[in-house]
Amino acid sequence: MVEKLILDAEALEQMGLISEAVYIIEYDMPSPRKIPKNAKPEVKKQLEKRNKLAKEFRNKMDFLLKFKILATKHLESCWLITKDKLSEAIEEIEDLKAKMKAKGFADVDKRIRIIPILTTKEAYESFEDKKAEFLLEFAMEHIRYLEKGLEERRISDSTLWRCKKAYEHIEVLAEELRNHERYTEIIDTNETLGDLIAQMEAIVVENKKKEAKK
Repeated sequence: MVEKLILDAEALEQMGLISEAVYIIEYDMPSPRKIPKNAKPEVKKQLEKRNKLAKEFRNKMDFLLKFKILATKHLESCWLITKDKLSEAIEEIEDLKAKMKAKGFADVDKRIRIIPILTTKEAYESFEDKKAEFLLEFAMEHIRYLEKGLEERRISDSTLWRCKKAYEHIEVLAEELRNHERYTEIIDTNETLGDLIAQMEAIVVENKKKEAKK
């Protein structure tokens, strides 16, 4: 299936397009449905269950994009992936769709797709601008979590794990933007994230020592 999505670089150049294809994950995840005030108990129960599942799958998609396949947001429901992550992305997306189908979300094949994009050099630069913007926002999001944690001198294990993963992913993805005008800004912001992680880890160790003495 991966081979069907990988495009011929030489053919692209002959058409006046850049040889590096852009791959996007485009999706329309199920949204919670409003429960009528006069809904019968069994209908209300079904809708509540369906809404809970819809929320869980939206969260799983968000986690998958950010922390498993290193995607970067282009638009709200349109994320970019690199060619080297294409095989893994297909596998992960197909697995998620299978789980959604098993829970009654039957139209997922039309709602969740991986698409190769043909683009010009100018358009490709706009994709890179969006990627740079996302990496900076992604770093700042986790910097805020850590600043709050440092102020309160505590943080959940899951949040600290996400902060570490964000740092690692930004470090990798930033290299794709080495020639971008915001490259240095991304690196500096990620270094700040790394410094805050180290400070937070020191507090976590200190807190564990205090707990052990009690």
